[in-house]
Amino acid sequence: MVNSDFYAEYLVEKQATGGDNVKKVLICLGALLLSAFFMLCIIPPISLVPAGLVVYGAYYLLTGIGCEYEYIVSNGELDVDKVIGKRKRKRLVTAVLQEATAFGLLENAPEAADGVTTVLASDGTGKGEYFLDFKHKSGDNVRIIFTPSEKILDGMELFLPRQLKMEFKRTRIRPAEENSAD
Repeated sequence: MVNSDFYAEYLVEKQATGGDNVKKVLICLGALLLSAFFMLCIIPPISLVPAGLVVYGAYYLLTGIGCEYEYIVSNGELDVDKVIGKRKRKRLVTAVLQEATAFGLLENAPEAADGVTTVLASDGTGKGEYFLDFKHKSGDNVRIIFTPSEKILDGMELFLPRQLKMEFKRTRIRPAEENSAD
């Protein structure tokens, strides 16, 4: 019998990409130029207000570039949320684990069929990435690519269909096993 009271959550930060770094540089450069323009073209005491607003706007934009993904396993469901700038949360997808069709390490994943919606919610390093294929309640086939912790994997294992659970147990590599192989 499956314990339906299981709960685990894990937060993983997405690594900054080259595009993210370019955005940060452009925002800083734009804020600097716009602030300088206001300071030079407007009466000095009054120019502090628009220059201050530009600096605040740049700060707001810069903190909104980074994102994190939160995985929550609760009562047989996997919820994946995107947390933007530590101030805004968006639910990406909810998967009923009992309805999963495939699960495992991403490197062992079969090619996704045409028409499969992919939800990318990993840390971007390419290490420890897993995939989960399932039929969404909307009728679409969905693949989640994510970087779960051991506790999330343990919780997911409880609720997977029997065949997937057996296959996952057979192919799962735990961190202690990885280290002993070296």
